[in-house]
Amino acid sequence: MLSRTAEGLFWLGRNIERMDTAARLLDAGRRLDSLPRTDDQHSEWSSVIVASGATTTFPNSLEEADAETVADHLIRDLSNPSSIASCIEAARVNAKAVRNAITADVWEAVNDTRSGLRHRLEKDCDRENLADFVDWVRTRSGLALGKIENTMLRDDSSQFIALGKWFERADATARLLDVKYHVLLPHATDVGGGLDYLQWVQILRAANSAVAFRHLYSRIVDPRGVVDLLVLNDKSPRSLMSALSEITVLLQKLASDLPVQQDVAQQARAAEERLRATSNNEIFDLGLHDWLTKFIVDTNVMAQNATSAFGFGVEIGIPSGHIADSLTQ
Repeated sequence: MLSRTAEGLFWLGRNIERMDTAARLLDAGRRLDSLPRTDDQHSEWSSVIVASGATTTFPNSLEEADAETVADHLIRDLSNPSSIASCIEAARVNAKAVRNAITADVWEAVNDTRSGLRHRLEKDCDRENLADFVDWVRTRSGLALGKIENTMLRDDSSQFIALGKWFERADATARLLDVKYHVLLPHATDVGGGLDYLQWVQILRAANSAVAFRHLYSRIVDPRGVVDLLVLNDKSPRSLMSALSEITVLLQKLASDLPVQQDVAQQARAAEERLRATSNNEIFDLGLHDWLTKFIVDTNVMAQNATSAFGFGVEIGIPSGHIADSLTQ
């Protein structure tokens, strides 16, 4: 496969998933905004900006972040490469460039989403219709990924799309967890209290994992249980473990005999093995935010190494250095 085709497929998968990520972060902010607040609690909307890595593109100060300004920046602002509008435009450009490598169903799903988004952006995404809008975005991204899964051959084309999707999902789940823990972390006296519990429940719901938690754990929602589900449990389709497992398998399938491609496949195997050997206690002993920051940076470096190994560069997105900066502010 030509490297430019592989590049277009990889970024098609990554941008579809990134569109879903932006919607989930907005959903988390919306849900957390509906909860009681403490006087010294940071704004849930500033936390969404920080976790999305958009602190340098957000036009206002973090103190001024609210539902309207954050929604506008993460939905329609084309100066933000991770906004929903930017992602679907990039996905359509990539889909058009690789039109011969995807099915008509996949092309139509991406193209129709772009047309539908234009219509929806004519409306204000205020508090009243934000929930409906993020549900629509998640449905459309799920439809596009479903078309890829159900209509494309299980060959290099679908595998490069899946590789982009899983790299993005690993990044997305880590960011969603960090919305709660880094910016909204209550004082030690509040951990385990009612507000702490409600915040973790809303994070699970934003990740579509609240029902899964009830099925797998016979206890009240708590941070260690949430981390076990969304980080370490390979039964969860949104966990970091599932993402790294899929990335490892895909890189092993796609790698040729070239040493650089074998090296990046080995990096993925090593990262998966390290995560499987990591315990819940180790994560909390280091500090969840610090652990998530390292995971995000390491995973995006691996993604850059993978794209380089297969002969294409990194598209517009969040540079790895900016990820570290945005998460530590």
